[in-house]
Amino acid sequence: MDKVNRLPRFLIIFAGLAFSLCVRAYTERDLLQGLADETALKELLIMEQKWVPYPAYDNRAAWDSLLGPNKRLLIREGEKLLHYKWQLIPATAYLEYERSGNRTVMEAPYGANSRALNTLMLAELAEGEGRFIDQLLNGVYMSCEMNSWVLSAHLPNQSTKRSLPDFREQFIDLASGGYGALLCWIHYFFRSSFDKIDPVVTIQLREAVEERILAPYMNNDGMWWMAFRWKPGQIINNWNPWCNSDVLQCFLLMENDKERLSKAVYRTMRSVDRFLNFVKADGACEEGPSYWQHAAGKLCDYLQILFDATGGRLTLFNEPMVRRMGEYISRSYVGGGWVVNFADASAREIPLRTACGER
Repeated sequence: MDKVNRLPRFLIIFAGLAFSLCVRAYTERDLLQGLADETALKELLIMEQKWVPYPAYDNRAAWDSLLGPNKRLLIREGEKLLHYKWQLIPATAYLEYERSGNRTVMEAPYGANSRALNTLMLAELAEGEGRFIDQLLNGVYMSCEMNSWVLSAHLPNQSTKRSLPDFREQFIDLASGGYGALLCWIHYFFRSSFDKIDPVVTIQLREAVEERILAPYMNNDGMWWMAFRWKPGQIINNWNPWCNSDVLQCFLLMENDKERLSKAVYRTMRSVDRFLNFVKADGACEEGPSYWQHAAGKLCDYLQILFDATGGRLTLFNEPMVRRMGEYISRSYVGGGWVVNFADASAREIPLRTACGER
């Protein structure tokens, strides 16, 4: 009888201990907010895209020097897309995810269009003769006509719970942030070229980025990856630095009002701090080695962009914990393409052989 009575107590104690450990796992370091508050940040930010570390589009000598022998390769890849047919994603492609669980039918044309935009942008930057501008214009125009840049597999996060985009509601996922950032870079480099053809395209592009990225980020605390409503027991994963690094690029490239820009950048700092608070002191990736490039790797992207945008005055690159996060991938490697695995990652990481110095 005593043993039976003791069992529930043991379970209660165990559950309490587990909850306690879970709560302790979140440590309020707030490293980024410790660097500057919103008022100080306003004076640190470099405005009007003067922080961009790349040459202007028309600085041909600088691009030739930067690209070196890669110039011809980039141009050749762009030439393959001079007659690329931009792919329409029909409603049924989105609906297929909820009908059968198939996400590829939507993601394949989406990814092809995104890769084409990126390749054409690099080709035009490499050559600088305007040969790829019309195709870039086609891609941007098509992109602005889409109802959403979010993947079908993530659209059930919208209020309708459906996989077809609802134009009345916009939120940000892993894909839409990156797609938006790519369009912002195209706008930065080629807006003058587009305006010579018809300025309506750049106007529409700016409005699309505002609607799909900037406004939702500022007005919606409910996007789970931002972690503003995080509760003990919930995970804060690679979505946080990944999406925040893309959003940060969008704001820095498109927003020139100092008041709004400082509010937006500080909001990203608050959000990323929640990710840093969640990561354990050893810097290990919460989801296993396979996710490192989109957890610690994307954090590095975010910190580099913030470093550039403030002229190096805001940096965590000298923070020991950030260093441990970067080193985690090498410490997880045991040789022969194998890593110490956990969560839903893969134990076989062949690309890491080169990254960790093994040939």
